[in-house]
Amino acid sequence: MPEHRTWTRDGFLISTDPSLVPVPALQQAFDSEDIYWARSMPESAMRAMLDNSLVFGVYSPTPSPPVASDLDLDDTTTGSTTHAGQIDNDPATTLHEIAESVHVTTSSKPVGQGHGHGQAGHESQSDGGDGGGDGDAGGDAGEEGPSLIGFARGITDRVTFFYLTDVYLLPEWQGQGLGKWLVQCVQEVVEDMPYLRRSMCVVGHGREGAQAFYGKLMKMERLGEDTVPLHWRGPGCTF
Repeated sequence: MPEHRTWTRDGFLISTDPSLVPVPALQQAFDSEDIYWARSMPESAMRAMLDNSLVFGVYSPTPSPPVASDLDLDDTTTGSTTHAGQIDNDPATTLHEIAESVHVTTSSKPVGQGHGHGQAGHESQSDGGDGGGDGDAGGDAGEEGPSLIGFARGITDRVTFFYLTDVYLLPEWQGQGLGKWLVQCVQEVVEDMPYLRRSMCVVGHGREGAQAFYGKLMKMERLGEDTVPLHWRGPGCTF
């Protein structure tokens, strides 16, 4: 597969280039209540994690989303609209452990540097967390380029196995189909692995919506009776 891949849509960018990920912004997201399954690490450890994973960064050309009145509330790809005109979160926009105008190159300035550690918001994405909050993990892009507003990470040998983790989308950017698009890009890469044996993710109990979401977009299903998952909770596990 190519060393780095990019996708663009409506001014948003998804890239697998780990050098584009602003570590301070990612640390801020990991320090939030949204990412309940992990905690932030020192910058050197975060960078090593990125360099040894297949990462998917979601970048916005602006640090803040448009006001609600500017959104297309009839976009059926982003969830249903309530009687009050609010867009319901669909499973594509929830946090989980697993959850054309933007042009970024590795020679550009750092992308979306944040303002330090803090809350990313109280929402969640593909594994069906609770919504809400006023996150700012992406930071203010200012003149430094687009902001990091979402992320996903694959732990993989790039040949036979792919484990999806650390998927999130900032709460204020949800309801626009970006979470669904992110996971679709991940699945595109997974399906380009001709010798793949298994792709996996971890979804918490009681998150049936997330199970259905990954079943639809990534063809995943619960492990059958003939397979027993084994694991050990390391010091970095928080749930």
